Formats: sequence, C-alpha cells, structure tokens
Amino acid sequence: MSKFRRFRQLSANRKLMLLEAAALLPVAWFMVRALPFRWWSHRLGSSTPGESDPRQHASVGASASASEISRSVQIINRLAFGRFTCLMLAMAAQWMLNRRKISSSLVLGTLTERSDDDRLVMKAHAWLRVNAQTVLGHHNGRYTPITSYLRNYQEE
Repeated sequence: MSKFRRFRQLSANRKLMLLEAAALLPVAWFMVRALPFRWWSHRLGSSTPGESDPRQHASVGASASASEISRSVQIINRLAFGRFTCLMLAMAAQWMLNRRKISSSLVLGTLTERSDDDRLVMKAHAWLRVNAQTVLGHHNGRYTPITSYLRNYQEE
C-alpha cells in the first residue's frame, strides 16, 4: 500500500499530528543549524543542571499523547531519511507537547568513549521526558545528563 493511501486512512487527529511534526521539524533544523544556541535555548524552557523531571505529573492520557507525538516525529524523520538530529526531534516534540499543555523535560547529555585509534571522543545526545519516562531519544543510561530544559503546566 502506498504511503499516501496509508496516510489517507489515518484518523483526522493522527493526520494533523503528522502534519504538525512535518512543519515543526524544519523549524528546529533551521534553529539548530543557522542560529547560535544562546539565541534560542531560552525557548526550550527553564534550565536546570542534570536530569530533572517536571514538577507536575501528567495524566495517563497525556502520557499516551506524548507517545503519539514521539511516534509522529520519528515517522516524519524516517520519511525525511533521518536528516534530523536527536536535538531537533526533541525540540519539535517538546513544542507539540507545549501546545497540548503537557509538562516535559528536554535533557542534554554527553558520553565520552575511546575511538578505534584510542582517542577520547565526546558524543552529545538529547532526549525528552514526560512523567519520569523517556518518550524520545532512549539511550539506556549511557549518557550523562548535563542540563534539562523544563516546561511545567498545571494539571486541569
């Protein structure tokens, strides 16, 4: 079945979520690639050291929405042949969560390991947490959290 036919068969809500992800990922790409970090980092939320979770825990429905948002962002990235980095994916997903007033934490971390030629190599990674669970950018605890950007919303 063609991708277009599969898209047409999706629910209206799912289609809108995919289109939202498709619109936000290029914005995140532009910000990361073209603008200095200090110009846009404040838009990610309030910065705290290490890995922090939002103060308010989201409802079960919010957790399900977070999973759907994560899937939508990953699907669009796959359709774009993986052009977006983990930071871009986490930013777009966090913006989608913000629109739905779901508290989240975008975490930036690093990993230092030895390369094949025995040099130390530092790698960076971004992941997104909702309800103390990683919903995007799973890493099995290999990365050390450096900072978190929190977005807190009151439960309604």
